[in-house]
Formats: sequence, structure tokens, C-alpha cells
Amino acid sequence: MHVTVEVGTQLDPDVEWPAGAALSMPAGQPVQLMIFLSHPHQLEIEAVTTPPTQFAWVDGEHAGVLLYRLGPILSWSQVPYSSHLSEDGPAGVGPDPVVQIVLVDRDTNTVKALHAVRWPEEFAATVRASVARMRDTPFSRFSYEHVLAGLHRRYPTPEDLLTDRIDAHCTATPIPGSP
Repeated sequence: MHVTVEVGTQLDPDVEWPAGAALSMPAGQPVQLMIFLSHPHQLEIEAVTTPPTQFAWVDGEHAGVLLYRLGPILSWSQVPYSSHLSEDGPAGVGPDPVVQIVLVDRDTNTVKALHAVRWPEEFAATVRASVARMRDTPFSRFSYEHVLAGLHRRYPTPEDLLTDRIDAHCTATPIPGSP
């Protein structure tokens, strides 16, 4: 799922991209958060590069959830994660915790916005440890789906997770010169 992109480029139309968002954490590469929206509004496009860029992490043992809020206008969103579902080889958060955020118009597969930020080390360490533990635990699709269903049942919105369940929270730092 990890791809190299530039604003204005079109993603491979033969690949079935997910609805909503996708998260990849290939070891030794930046974390990549890809957000797929149908005809994104200009405010959604601008939010990708407008501070603050906030993140929160939930460790559900067999699944992680990354919550994110881009800019001051958009509400919190979330994307599930399992190191076992990665198509990019071994998963992990590297020593330089850079996150590349990619906004894609899912109707045209066109990259509309791109931005890179850096997680603070304390937040990155929490995610790194969670992903490493997840990677070292045998995968069970049932356990993964059970954790996500339980989190959704108990915390139906991202805001509910933020209030009652997160393991770490941060405001990321923009990387100078990033698009």
C-alpha cells in the first residue's frame, strides 16, 4: 500500500484503493496515511497542510487505531491498523518518525494534497512499541476484527475514543520544505 506520490499524479486505477483511509508503516520508511475522499472540498485539501496536525493512538493488542485531525476545521477521523495486514514487508516506526499524509480524490485517483510531519519522540515510541508487540504476536483475523468491533461498540465516535481510551496523543511538527 505504501506508494510514492506527488500532488497532481494519478494513482494506479487497477488497484482497489480503500474507502476512507489507509495506514502503512513499513520499517525504515515514513509512516504513510492515505485519505481517500470523493471530490474533496477545497477546505479538506487545505487542511492537509494547515496546522495543527494532531494524532492519537489506541493499542487494542490485536489492532491499533490511529486517530487524526488535520487543521483547525476538520473533525477527528480514525483508521485501523495491524502490522500483519501490511503488504509492505516488516512493519515498524523508524527512528525518524516522519508521517506522510496523502489526500486522494477517490473518484479520479488523483493526489490532491501531500504533507509531511514528524511525530514527537514520546508519541512515536508508544506507537513503535505497540506495532512491535503486534508484529511479534501471532495474527488472528478474528481477534483483530473482535477488537475493532468492541472499540466501535464502546466508543462509537473518534471523539469518544479520544475522551476515554487513547494511549498517546500529540501535535505533529511540520517538516520544513515539505509540500
